[in-house]
Amino acid sequence: MTSSDQKFEPVQVHFRALSLLATSLNEASDELTKVVGILDEALKKLNVGLTVWVAYAHRGVEDWEVDDDEIGYSKVNGKWGLALRRIWGDTRDGADNIEGPWLFNDAPREMRLKSVDGIPKVIEELGKEAFATTKRVQEKTEQVRALAGAIGQVANAEKIQSTSPAPTAPSSRIPFGPPRNTKKMSLRDLMAMPKEGAK
Repeated sequence: MTSSDQKFEPVQVHFRALSLLATSLNEASDELTKVVGILDEALKKLNVGLTVWVAYAHRGVEDWEVDDDEIGYSKVNGKWGLALRRIWGDTRDGADNIEGPWLFNDAPREMRLKSVDGIPKVIEELGKEAFATTKRVQEKTEQVRALAGAIGQVANAEKIQSTSPAPTAPSSRIPFGPPRNTKKMSLRDLMAMPKEGAK
């Protein structure tokens, strides 16, 4: 073995070990992807349609400094699913910068591995958000129902008014001929009545 071979032998050993580890790493990563995919499908069937985010890594030092990695449930590129993002900025001026979001399986591998422990928290927050949203929807439904009832009463009143016959004004015409006598008269009484123009 030449001195050159001896020089590179440790590198070759490490490369062979890396090759074996890379295969194992890819297999483990693929298995994680499959498991998360099953969870994603279960969440999609619930049709929750709500967005939540929870931080699983904090790098900010000062109170005003934000530098977090987050996992959540969100709509990304028109598709709902578990997602990852990085958010950083300065709370003093309200500046927020966002990298991502990515659907879980599209995010960098390192982020995926570190975020797994945050998945239970995401499901917990989804439950809380679903409860709060249901309560708000119920309250808004009652408000709209009351408004619809008030408008319906006005509409029905106007409909009744428009279909009722208009009152007729009393007639000012003078009836023709002598006033009617409701008393029954015999033929003899009629003959004895004085005729108009008779002296």
